[in-house]
Amino acid sequence: MKRLSTILFLDQNAWIALARGAWDKDQHPQDHAALKVVCEALNAEEIVVPLSFANQYETMKINDPVRRAHLARVQATVSGGRVLRARRPILGTMLSRYIAQSADLPSPEACGDWFLSDLWFETVADLASGAFGEMMSPEAIDDIRERPRETLFDYLVNTDEVTRREAVRRFSADSQSLLARMTARRQNVQGESFAVRLRAYSAELMLDESDNILALARQLGAPWKGIRDFGAKYAKGLVSDVPIMNVERQLAVRLEDQSRAITENDLRDMASFVTALPLVDIVVAEKQFVNLSQQASLDALYGTRLLTTIHDITPDMLTTVAP
Repeated sequence: MKRLSTILFLDQNAWIALARGAWDKDQHPQDHAALKVVCEALNAEEIVVPLSFANQYETMKINDPVRRAHLARVQATVSGGRVLRARRPILGTMLSRYIAQSADLPSPEACGDWFLSDLWFETVADLASGAFGEMMSPEAIDDIRERPRETLFDYLVNTDEVTRREAVRRFSADSQSLLARMTARRQNVQGESFAVRLRAYSAELMLDESDNILALARQLGAPWKGIRDFGAKYAKGLVSDVPIMNVERQLAVRLEDQSRAITENDLRDMASFVTALPLVDIVVAEKQFVNLSQQASLDALYGTRLLTTIHDITPDMLTTVAP
């Protein structure tokens, strides 16, 4: 389906630059110029600028309430409360399409911006998944639908301190567990060729998602009882042909190939990058992940423009596209 707007994805540093431009145009003229370009495209309804979970988390993490409020106001205003959906539902849609193609079944329908949500809490999980249980009342959800900017700003700025700090602590704890897993894998494949490490990571991804793949296959009507029923041809190509999985393996293996230690910030940056890169039109992000993506030719594969600074955005780039 035709996409109605150019989708621009910004990492946290790019959002901070826009906030500086909004705060003081005299001290930060380049940032203000970039903000003006983005706002003019927004006013012309040419672009959508969604937030990710990492954007929300890093804003919530700011301890200075004035700084947090200023950044949150820019993010809520520019994004309009629209967000990039969580990895799990996006991966589920991509896997369903691949399974349907492999099994010669009808492919699930999806609109052009199916990976975006107007509910800002769906950066964590889809509402329909039941993950939120009774935490959100129908009235609260209706309020978010009617006032996305205001409710997002309130969430980022006015969450009570105990809840805010506990949320940050829990995410950091989960990140440490993942970092330990990546460090162990790094040691296990030390000395192996890049090709071997890429295959090993692909196999791990396939195993991690095997139950999910079979559940989706059953929902679609495929008569599969195990991964072997998938067929060698399609099983071999699954990780490389499902965009999120392909981007993850390419970036993770290259990141692990570096000599320096992997940090929690790396995990957050990669999580957003993995989801956004194959789906949006323009990504503004850290040099590290832009360089790693270009090494793997991911920008060419998915037709995504990669930039390392918001200052490089021009009005021409934000003209509506229809892939």
